[in-house]
Amino acid sequence: MDLTMDRLEPRHTGGLDEEGTRFFVRGAPIGARVRARVGRKNTARRIEILEAAPDAIVPSCPVFGACGGCQLQEMPLATQREAKREMVSRLVGMESAPARGAEQAYAYRNKLELSWGQRRWVPEEVKDTAEKEGHFLGFHPPGWFSRIVNLEGCPLGTPAMNRVIAAVQALDLAPAWNTHSHTGTWRHLVLRDGGTPTDAQVLVTLVTSSDATEEQVAKVSGHLAALEGVVGVLWVVNDGAAEVATGELRAVLHGRAHLEVELGGVQLHLPHDAFFQVNTAGAQVLLETIAEALSVVEKQPSTTLVDLYCGGGAIGLALAEGHGRVVGVELNPSSIALAQANADRLGITHSTWVAGAVGHVLQELDLGEHRHLVVDPPRAGLHPKVARHLAQTEGEVLIYVACNPASLARDREILEAGRWKLDALWTVDLFPQTQHCEAVARFLPRSK
Repeated sequence: MDLTMDRLEPRHTGGLDEEGTRFFVRGAPIGARVRARVGRKNTARRIEILEAAPDAIVPSCPVFGACGGCQLQEMPLATQREAKREMVSRLVGMESAPARGAEQAYAYRNKLELSWGQRRWVPEEVKDTAEKEGHFLGFHPPGWFSRIVNLEGCPLGTPAMNRVIAAVQALDLAPAWNTHSHTGTWRHLVLRDGGTPTDAQVLVTLVTSSDATEEQVAKVSGHLAALEGVVGVLWVVNDGAAEVATGELRAVLHGRAHLEVELGGVQLHLPHDAFFQVNTAGAQVLLETIAEALSVVEKQPSTTLVDLYCGGGAIGLALAEGHGRVVGVELNPSSIALAQANADRLGITHSTWVAGAVGHVLQELDLGEHRHLVVDPPRAGLHPKVARHLAQTEGEVLIYVACNPASLARDREILEAGRWKLDALWTVDLFPQTQHCEAVARFLPRSK
């Protein structure tokens, strides 16, 4: 059927057929009219564009549409951000401020995770002539973990990261991992760049099965260590069946094993597998937005900044100045250990980091009389128990950072059934060329 694409959705682009029924299509630009093949639950697969959007642009990536990453490269960055602002406003039920983000539309990612595989994805029109079996390195196409979109680089990655990809491709490493038989040697190439556009600091992680020998990985490391901007090469071993780039750190083959990332003027040291937003410049914009949301209330020596779902403590550490105390809560003990280590290194002695389920820990903590609450939950949002407890928790302000605006909308109802009222809403675009974005919501006590 033919669909007129009119808005962004949390996972896809939404469009209407001639009868006004809404369907959800992956990678269909807003403003375009597309022909699509209908699937289940009102989803559809794009076949062709019948009429381009008035502001349509040419995608920068040669494998756009085949790769499972980007969806919006046919839309200008300003159009993408307005669509995200509209989506956040619609889902949360309040008008968002204009979407904000870093200037870069490309080369913004500080992390790329590529996979090796033995089956290559090829377009329908060349299936009879293209090489399909062998050893390939790239990203998975949508819904195909057993196939690889072979590539020489990614426009979202930094130049230094793309130099590493090209160098690894030139080595023609084999045998690649087979996701069906769970055999092979080379599994994943993980790249993280903690530097700046003028000072790259790339950490390379080679994920292999236990079939790899120390001599094999050392030889690859020697090639990569000579590249400009590479500060570390690590070897991780994973024999599990799941297609994930994790495992046992077997050796540091070159340089260091940690990233050094600056956020809000604070220098954070992160292990090679620690979580951090994939857009460093965008994370700075997000932090500035949280600080702006907090600025409506005054900091006092007796004020506690409560950082819930704090991860490695980046937000709490970056906003610690001016607060009398910082308390971070996170389920993962290793993340709490990381937050404590960074706090100790930075001399932030007025902080406390607690490992445990937020729903249990929150009820036991003495948070003092003056509280600034920041919650940054996972995509599913707040656990109902946590939401109900926060709804009755006293504080001067509550800032909710959401990677899924639909979860924020649900939790808003619970919070507003208690002491809080939604006061302001921002949209922050950390992920250009994709449908993902962050929402920052400020809740104030109803009494104010």
